[in-house]
Amino acid sequence: MRTYLPISHQELENFLEAKTLDVNLMYAPTPSFQDENIDCDEEELEYLLSVIAGEKALDLCLTQKAPGIVLALEITEQQIGETYADHITVTSAILWEQVQCALLAFRGDDELVWFATQEIEPHMNEWK
Repeated sequence: MRTYLPISHQELENFLEAKTLDVNLMYAPTPSFQDENIDCDEEELEYLLSVIAGEKALDLCLTQKAPGIVLALEITEQQIGETYADHITVTSAILWEQVQCALLAFRGDDELVWFATQEIEPHMNEWK
């Protein structure tokens, strides 16, 4: 299942170093979210969830100029705990190899900027 994790810059640094991260919740296309957005296809649902995660990520920034960072991850059924309106709890640590890409949210901009997994570490210092 594709999920979205708002993450602080420091948490991302720690995740890159340890290659594992304990998280409480991730934004995901739960049955409730799908029912509320019945007219949306899978791609549109993912976009909506990434925007929600991007808004949450902006709250984690240390400065007003820093972008909000969201990681898109593929998680397994076994990692899914409880499901809520637009997010799930996670029952085990996520691994770096589950990361699909990074998305950056900027204040006042509805579009997210995409970075491939291999581009994350080289660009991290620009995201402070």
